[in-house]
Amino acid sequence: MAQVLRVYNREATIADAVASALSQQTDFAYNVIVVDNHSTDKTTQIVAQIAATDARLIHHIPSLTDLGIGGCWNQAAQHPKCGRFIVQLDSDDLYSGTDTLQRIVDKFRSANCAMVIGSYNMVDFDLKPLPPGLIDHKEWTADNGRNNALRINGLGAPRAFVTELVRKHPFANVSYGEDYAQALLMCRQYNVERIFEPIYLCRRWRGNSDAQLSQQSINTNNYYKDTVRTIEVCARVAANMKRSEQQL
Repeated sequence: MAQVLRVYNREATIADAVASALSQQTDFAYNVIVVDNHSTDKTTQIVAQIAATDARLIHHIPSLTDLGIGGCWNQAAQHPKCGRFIVQLDSDDLYSGTDTLQRIVDKFRSANCAMVIGSYNMVDFDLKPLPPGLIDHKEWTADNGRNNALRINGLGAPRAFVTELVRKHPFANVSYGEDYAQALLMCRQYNVERIFEPIYLCRRWRGNSDAQLSQQSINTNNYYKDTVRTIEVCARVAANMKRSEQQL
């Protein structure tokens, strides 16, 4: 079992994020893989210091220098110490308690699913609640969650996968929307389960990668997700047609 944090220049938050991951109380062994994408601030030093005191923390600096967030995720999934499941975390967010990881794995065990998606509370840098509060995506249902996923810009956090499937279906090497594209693919082909109770704290602060984006960047991001949705709709139509032909 591995928890993965991709990080670039997060000296203000990475220690908190790693501490949260390492604090999890479970009935199974786990590692924390930090994919340090060639940070230029003190992030690398901070992670190295923690790794020197806890063998569960794996500090991985890729040899490649052209990796986006998705590419970093693929590096973690291929790591020999990744384990059966892999949980996708952000380098400035935290679990809401020490039982989050256990709850995610329990869901994998009980539902025999390919992916588990949690719910999170919005907070500021000091972890004080921010509106709209809980993001639980209750529009997801067992009958229509796969279709509803095409109507929204994200499916929730944290996100966890069966490692073998991430290796089979690698993330796109981009730094926006890679998680959304992967979730759409997973819920088209496999069973996806949700935890609707809050298990994660999503920080919103001026250092966020999505803070104070220009209109051009917003338009570029929206175009990417619209493209992903179009590709996914075409794939689902083709899959449905194939199933119909097989039933004739």
